[in-house]
Amino acid sequence: MNGVRGRVSAMLGAAVAVVLTVSACTASPVDPPPSTAAAEPASTSPALSTPPEVEPVPTRSASDGFREWLTASRAPDAATACARLSPELAARMVDELNATGPLQVASCDEMITATAELYRATGQSAEVDIEVEQETATAATLFVTYLSSGDCGTVVLERPATTWILTEQSQECAG
Repeated sequence: MNGVRGRVSAMLGAAVAVVLTVSACTASPVDPPPSTAAAEPASTSPALSTPPEVEPVPTRSASDGFREWLTASRAPDAATACARLSPELAARMVDELNATGPLQVASCDEMITATAELYRATGQSAEVDIEVEQETATAATLFVTYLSSGDCGTVVLERPATTWILTEQSQECAG
C-alpha cells in the first residue's frame, strides 16, 4: 500500500508541480457613480487640472501563476486548473495517473477532482518552495518542491497572453 500511495503521491505532486494556473488579469477600476450633488458655480480663476493617479496593474509572476493553479487544483476548481495546463500536459497527466494509480479518469476535469480528493483524504499540504530558474515576460522555468512530501519537479510555463500556462516540458524529479 505504501508503494501505491508513494507513487500516487509522487504523481499527484508532479501533477501539481506541472500545472500553473495563473491569471494575470485584474479587475479594472470601476468609475464612481455620477454625483447627485448640485453643480458648484464656476470659478473665475482658471482651474489647474491634475491628471488622476492611475494604479499600475500588478504584474503576475510565474510563481504567482503556479500558486494560482495549485490553489485551483486543490479546491477543486477543475475548469480553472485545466485551463492552466497545456492540452499536451493535461493528456500526459491523465495517462500517467491511469497507468500508475488505482484511479482511472477520462478527462482533465476528472483528474483534478480525483486528485483533490486524494490530497484532502491524505491531509497532504499544498505548501511549496518555488525557486525561479529563469523568467521572462512570456516564459519561465521554476523548480518546485512540495514541503510535506519532498516531491519536486521542474515546471515550465508559457504566457501567450495574460495567463501563465504549465507546459508539457514540465518534469518530475528523477527518483
